[in-house]
Amino acid sequence: MKAIILFFLILVTLASASFLGAFAPYHFYNRALYSGMESKFFSVEKTSDIIHKGSYYNIDPMKSVSSEATDLWEVFHFSEFEIPLPVRHPMFVMIPLIEYRRDRPILGAKFKTRGGTEVSSFKVLESFKFDRRVEHHKIFELPFFKNYLLKIEDKVLWKDLFTKDLDLPKGNFKDKEYWKKLWNISYQELVYNLYILQMRSEFFPKNARNLSYYTNKSFGVIHLVDEAKVDLGLEELFRSELIYVYRDGFIHKLLLRSRFENVIGDSIRKRIMNALEYKANDEASAIEIYARYKALPYYKRVSQEGMIYLYSGWSHVTDKKEFMKEMIQFLERGNNSYEYLAPLYRYSFKKFGTNFSILKDNLKESEAEKLKRKTLEEEKKQDEKITNTQTSDVEGEFESEDKKVEFFLKKAKEAEDTVEDKTILFKD
Repeated sequence: MKAIILFFLILVTLASASFLGAFAPYHFYNRALYSGMESKFFSVEKTSDIIHKGSYYNIDPMKSVSSEATDLWEVFHFSEFEIPLPVRHPMFVMIPLIEYRRDRPILGAKFKTRGGTEVSSFKVLESFKFDRRVEHHKIFELPFFKNYLLKIEDKVLWKDLFTKDLDLPKGNFKDKEYWKKLWNISYQELVYNLYILQMRSEFFPKNARNLSYYTNKSFGVIHLVDEAKVDLGLEELFRSELIYVYRDGFIHKLLLRSRFENVIGDSIRKRIMNALEYKANDEASAIEIYARYKALPYYKRVSQEGMIYLYSGWSHVTDKKEFMKEMIQFLERGNNSYEYLAPLYRYSFKKFGTNFSILKDNLKESEAEKLKRKTLEEEKKQDEKITNTQTSDVEGEFESEDKKVEFFLKKAKEAEDTVEDKTILFKD
């Protein structure tokens, strides 16, 4: 009898051990998800509940006037995106937004009403390589799990980064259905979830409020929170959305901000989200945009409309000094607000040592640039002096008065061509 009892005790012990062993990974998974864990196979700090859940981006809440006349907007290839910009909008203006970087500036724009209220803005942020390798975690290197992870296509992983729910099913421990649901999640799926968790914690900003996936565009969208204002108990004025675009192994980002409860801000936000597309930065686009700019009537070239063309073109060739010079000097000929020019002045002075202004009171330049300019001006005076001397020497050498007139008309035409060439950045 004792032997039988002992036998059954052993069976019960083995069954319990098997049951606990089978479900132990789910316990450790929950611990990693909610409390963080440290082990030789996997380590993670406690993560925010925000990055445990994903969702789908919903454009419906953006109730605004987005069906404006199409001639108020034009789609430009700006930096790494095709984006609609308001070339001739009566309700708001666009102001360049430039943040200096040693290699390449961060570019974007602010949109303000005619009364000066900022309603929206965007910035094209730095791109980075999408590296699927997650180092220092042995669990992902175990062949059983590694082979499973490698079979997952990039586009599936990309979507899961913004949509996948990492929480395990909730239920009563006494409920058999709960254990069935749990058991239906394979160990490989658990490890894949940990892989997603690790990538979200590495790639996504700490101030994320919501993760979502914009299906129509295959964009990831992260709603950001202004932690400084939240900590002070202040109300946020702007909705901030960080847009992620995956192309050819790289992640490209655009930060879009729009004022809450503002019809114009919502309109801009909706229009940008509907039209936004990734397009690689390309000098050929600068040439094409510049050609369109040159086809504009003069009064448009020196207006804000001309500024948008030149600014979009320059976004592809930010090291091109002459492009920046022409943009500033042409805009100074029009009736443009100093606010449009100020960002160009600041960046130009920091990058090139001069703000290129043709307005005496606005000109700011380093000593080196000032010396260079003075030297060129002196050389120009000397050239003009020599030219005038040569002209006076030949005045009496013409066969007739008609030949003399023809000669000077030709010289005047050459001078005009030289002046025109100075305003042409790209030639056929």
